[in-house]
Amino acid sequence: VYLEAGPVRDVLLEASINDLDFVLEGDAPNLASGFARELGWDLVVHDRFGTATVSHDHCHIDLVTARHEVYAAPGALPEVSPGTIYDDLARCDFSINTLAMALSQPLPQPLVGNHGMEDLGRSLIRTLHPLSFSDDPTRILRAVRYEQRLNFRLEDDTELMLRRDLAMLDTISGDRLRKELHLMLKEE
Repeated sequence: VYLEAGPVRDVLLEASINDLDFVLEGDAPNLASGFARELGWDLVVHDRFGTATVSHDHCHIDLVTARHEVYAAPGALPEVSPGTIYDDLARCDFSINTLAMALSQPLPQPLVGNHGMEDLGRSLIRTLHPLSFSDDPTRILRAVRYEQRLNFRLEDDTELMLRRDLAMLDTISGDRLRKELHLMLKEE
């Protein structure tokens, strides 16, 4: 089991942690089900993606099966298959979210990959590949949200790709767009 992405990034930035994202090389919904049953918390499972959320009041814990993703078309939801922690990190939106800590270690250390630590130190938002925004156009909105929240700047090539792919926002569903806008409006 790994703590992944935002919580690791926020610990390293000495920022408050807003959520917990755990990745399991195995069946995360099954683990989440036992966890929810043990605590008497609510459980929501998304079998298609191998994910689950355990929640109680305002506390939400996401458990995700480490996975590999392929996008059939721009703006489409991905086809998901089980993978390793490194497959999971490779599907992240930005380099600063490619950080994970193995909880099985006595002193967890961030796994390094995809320039995450370097970009964190340089206050940069960088995509992992040139088709990132066309694969998932909601990343355009997340890039701006992270840039503003963290007081970072877009890496030069990332900014060029974002501007190039702005029209891709028209390919996502209204529901996905609404969710991203809701998250933006919750920001300070």
